[in-house]
This record gives sequence, C-alpha cells and structure tokens, in this order.
Amino acid sequence: MRISLVTVGPPYRGGLSDLSALIYSQLSKDHVVQFINYSRQYPKILFPGKTEFKAGGAGSDFPSERIVDSLNPFSWFAAAERIKKFEPDTVILRYWNPYFALMINLISKRLSRAGIKVAVFIDNLIPHEKSFIDSYMARRVLSQADHVFTMSKFVTEDVLSFKPDVSTTTMIHPLYENYEQKYSKSEARAILKLADQPVILFFGLIRPYKGLDILIRALEPLKEKLPDFRAFILGEAYENEQKYIDLIESTGVQSNVVYRNEFVPDHELPLYFAACDVLVLPYRTATQSGIIGVAFQMDRPVIATQVGGLGEYIHEGETGYLVDPDNPQELAATIVKFFTGNDRERMITTVQSSKSQFSMASFCTRMIESLNDD
Repeated sequence: MRISLVTVGPPYRGGLSDLSALIYSQLSKDHVVQFINYSRQYPKILFPGKTEFKAGGAGSDFPSERIVDSLNPFSWFAAAERIKKFEPDTVILRYWNPYFALMINLISKRLSRAGIKVAVFIDNLIPHEKSFIDSYMARRVLSQADHVFTMSKFVTEDVLSFKPDVSTTTMIHPLYENYEQKYSKSEARAILKLADQPVILFFGLIRPYKGLDILIRALEPLKEKLPDFRAFILGEAYENEQKYIDLIESTGVQSNVVYRNEFVPDHELPLYFAACDVLVLPYRTATQSGIIGVAFQMDRPVIATQVGGLGEYIHEGETGYLVDPDNPQELAATIVKFFTGNDRERMITTVQSSKSQFSMASFCTRMIESLNDD
C-alpha cells in the first residue's frame, strides 16, 4: 500500500512527534510511506514552552518532507499537491488541536476530490481546555473523513456524536519502543542518590487538566504513612509554576519532592523511570495518555484517575490502580496501598507480560487491516 502521513515528527519534540515517527518506521517495513511534516508547527505566541525541538538537533535527519507551515495556507496547498504527486492509496492526517482543523480540512478536501481515500487519526477531537469554537472545528476535521482512527473509546464516542456514519477504528495507544531500559533500579537510584525508599513519578507537560495540584495535596497525608517517600515532578509548566511551588511549601512536603520545571530530554527519561516504583497521573480530564505507553515500555505500573479513556489501559489491581478524580485523600490511600502491600514486583511482572498487546507492530497491523476492510 502507498500511504501519506501528514503529522508532526522529528525534529519536533514530544510524544506526538515520537509516536508519528514510530508509526512511520513500522509502516515502512511493508509499505511505501510518505511523511509530510511541519516546517512551522505553532507561531511563537501560541507555544508556551521554551522550544518545540529536540535537544541538540536530535531528529534533524528524520526522513520527512517539512512542507506544512501552520500559518501559511499556501503551504497547505503545496502539501496537497505533493501528496497527489506521490499517488497514495490513502492519506492519514493526524489531528490533536483545533488550531490545525482548517489546515486539515483544506488538505483533505483537495485530496478527496482527487479520489484519494482520507483517514483522520484523532488524538483529541475536543481539547482538554474547551472553547466555543471546538464543535465547529471538529466538524471541519471530520467533513471529508472516510475513516477515523482513535486511541480510546472515549474519543470514538466524540467522533460518532458529530459524524454517526463514519467508519471508525479504536486502537490501543502503543508502547514508545524508542525508549530502552538502560538502567536497573539500583543503578538509577545510585545515580540519583536515592535509598531503598518509595519513589513516585509525575511526568509530562504541566497543564491545569493534569491535576498536579491534586497530587501535591495527596503528598501531605502520604508523608504520615511513608515518611521517607520521594516524589519526582518532571515536566515543563505550560502555566505559572509558582502556584505549585507555593503548594509544595504550604503542605510541608518540600523535603520529599524533586520538582524540575523543564522538558526532560529523551536520553534522561530512562533514568527516572528506572528509579521510580510507580507513575501517578492525577488528571482531571483525559482522552488517552501517551505517558502510560512510556511507563509500560519501561515496566512501570500506573496509578491514574478514572477519567476519559485512561481506564481502558489500566487493568485494576494488575497493571495499576484507578481512583476518582479530584480526590487527594483517595489518591494518597491508593499510593499507600501500593507500597504497603505486595503490589510493586507483582505489578511489574504483569506489565511485562502484557506488553505484547501494546506493541507498535500490532498497532500498525490493525491500522492497515481497517483501511483494507473499508
């Protein structure tokens, strides 16, 4: 099959880019794949982080065509023409933010008119921080879609509420197989100067919907039961970080917390996941979470809130625990349960044995089968 992917990829940083690169690499083993990348993803005024790019120019040699400038509609036409020249059987356009809706709508219209099958791979149809324009943009994205891929039933339901007759495939977010386990737990803890103590990890971009304040509030009662615990909070804040610093101080857990307000580069990620016992995701809202794909790749269980599609990934009591959202007391009690029971090693073993269902190979096989079935 000849496939065009229109999505963000290296040298851009982050889970979206990494997953797109993994999909390209896997599909390219059996198919002819064109990767249409961004020359500019966001204007500076809309990007709250320090940089969009991987550290040290990593990924600059990734084999994509950096055509799409999100601010320049002429580049959207150019991308459509380049795809038509490639003559794909299918184009797959990835969508995660309303900002890109008009661009996807224009490209998909031109390709659909040329007889090219249009599939849209949707991370979030309705964003976490909602606005009045979301529904309009969702309809634009779906207007030309012959097929829609999602990574949670929660998002699929959103899609079908806007376009009930569209063909959909709900897949499981795959592992981030680009990460390798470079350290044993003892090696990682020696580097980070940690003892044999409970270690929890909050990882990823910090935004209000991710509920970091809920986790910090849970740490105060946690200190009574697990006084020597350590919590690593790692991720660049896309909001005012001072409120979290103040909350850490007011709850009296500053001696137990390592807060690093920056995007952790790829080469450092395995160190922190090897050192921790469990990943904690106290989200207020969610669709799915790529961070779970990282945790499972690194053989770590997850404690998360029962919101959106997170419950579709965690087997209660086997690969992690699910708690009610916005409930610091329940979150604290569940973390204590994890450390005071016999869960740590048992859950790691269960995560290891279940990883095959999250493989990139099975993910892409399902994608191709769905396109062939239409």
